Amino acid sequence: MNREELFEKAKLLPATPGVYIMKNRSGRIIYVGKSKALKNRVTSYFAPYQNHFGKTLKMVNSVYDFEIYHTKTELEALLLENQFIKQHMPHYNIKQKDSDSYPYITVTSERFPKIDVCYRRDNNKDRYFGPFSSYRVAKDIVETVQKTFKIPSCSREFPKETGRGRPCLYYQINQCVAPCKSGAVTEKEYNELIDEALHYLRGEYGSLTKSIKEKMEEASEQMLFEKAAKLRDKIRSLEKISDKQQIVASPQTEADVFGIYSDDLGSAFVVFFVRGGAIIDRESLFFGADEIVNSGSVSSFMQRFYELREYIPKRIVVDFSLHSEDRSLLSEWLTQKNGSKISIITPKRGESRALADRASENAKQLFMQKRAEEDRNNTFLASFAKFLKLGILPDRIEAYDISNNGKMHTTCGMIVLERGRFAKKKYRSFNIKTTSGQDDCGALREALTRRFSHSGEDENWEYPDLILMDGGVAQVSAAKEVLSGYGLDISVYGMVKDEHHKTRTLTNGEGELSLNKRQDIYVFIYKIQEEVHRYSLLKMDHQRRKTVKTSSLTSIKGIGEVKSNALLSNFGSYKALKNATVEQLTEVKGIDERLANEIYKELRKKSD
Repeated sequence: MNREELFEKAKLLPATPGVYIMKNRSGRIIYVGKSKALKNRVTSYFAPYQNHFGKTLKMVNSVYDFEIYHTKTELEALLLENQFIKQHMPHYNIKQKDSDSYPYITVTSERFPKIDVCYRRDNNKDRYFGPFSSYRVAKDIVETVQKTFKIPSCSREFPKETGRGRPCLYYQINQCVAPCKSGAVTEKEYNELIDEALHYLRGEYGSLTKSIKEKMEEASEQMLFEKAAKLRDKIRSLEKISDKQQIVASPQTEADVFGIYSDDLGSAFVVFFVRGGAIIDRESLFFGADEIVNSGSVSSFMQRFYELREYIPKRIVVDFSLHSEDRSLLSEWLTQKNGSKISIITPKRGESRALADRASENAKQLFMQKRAEEDRNNTFLASFAKFLKLGILPDRIEAYDISNNGKMHTTCGMIVLERGRFAKKKYRSFNIKTTSGQDDCGALREALTRRFSHSGEDENWEYPDLILMDGGVAQVSAAKEVLSGYGLDISVYGMVKDEHHKTRTLTNGEGELSLNKRQDIYVFIYKIQEEVHRYSLLKMDHQRRKTVKTSSLTSIKGIGEVKSNALLSNFGSYKALKNATVEQLTEVKGIDERLANEIYKELRKKSD
């Protein structure tokens, strides 16, 4: 349909809440939106009197048809919109990072709880904080909490292991209350420490310090001077942490602050997490040139953003003008999720305005820095493409290497580079099943056949612009043979090493390109060759270790491959399995007490 026909179709829509889905000529979903009045919103895209610009104009010009989903309420429309965005990942919608990419801090639900970093919220009884921008940020906070409140960082189980063995060094240097030592700390005292740690993790620094001071004064009045001294030391530790933090507002300030920068080449969001007047973490998110940033898309993005978060402050500051309907709808959803009123403000003056300006300036600077890096990468990739006479910019490069342990455990590693950077989440490995012995070319054919059977499934398996093989003419020929079978015309080059095992040339199977005069390309290829070799070797060694562990278990009478895999899966690692008690072993399906005793005995023999 053309724009005029789409406009006429939109005029027939009811002015009720719902979700609209824009599709291109091939039927692919390219944009998803919501509205409290579908007729008004959808007609605004195609009305002849509307003058769209930039990304919105590009999206509208790509629409061939649309469909709508009616909902009873605006809130239902918000949830359905985000469900569709996560499901279809439309080209013009801003996308949220996968939840598995974020680390959380978890406080376990044991009698003596542990505090650690995790990536999955699997246990409904545990408490979670975050997500945090990186593992390092989360780990630093965990280590600070453990040190400040003297909570153990070991993996021992209490009270089960209390009294078994001597306390470790952390107890000796007064950094752990040692629940492993009989009589060192009661369960009640330990959980009081956990309660204080929870206040800290929630960002309630002011109330926490006040509470500890009151306890210190009470202890002094009761002439419990040793207890008062410990509480004083704890207050000093908290004050030291506060001194190191980036103070940006008054001590009672607690808010998430969104700064936004957007132009025709893309967008950046920066979120400051302000607790007790200090920035405790920062999240940076970047979006492509075609991802539309407007009031509706930002409110939808924020809903997905807070879906992942266990804790939401009562105030959210946004340096972006949200429409009143989007603001109230998001606030309603956040309030329902949090159980208390959440306010979303775009400040005009004062401390909050200064925070919003700071976040937006950060977003702009980070975006400009990212763009400068991409420009440098694109310049290099253009030069690299010219050197190889590719004809296109190699946005996606795949490199392959074969590793084996003699004639066993043959593995092919595949690494991916996108725009010149290693995309580690898209790495894949193939355990070679049909090729025996040290037949690298045969193994390569099998791996590439399996790899290209996946193409088109999702963005992780899209076609590369260039394939690099660790090897020479034989490997290149094997790769071209597989590609030809799929009717694919993709450039393939082998990375040829000299007698000193250093990259010497690149070959396309017909001739060689020396790297002697191109130091920049030599370094680039060398890094790729080292990375693919490292990854392939790692996966081969993992396969070898897995086989050794399985063989070690299957050598025990009564244990076959099924029970061996069940044991390893249940305990998560061979080390944990070796340390398991007979009672723990019997909890695994298919393992009775007799077999558990046999496993326990045999694994102890192997440890000796």
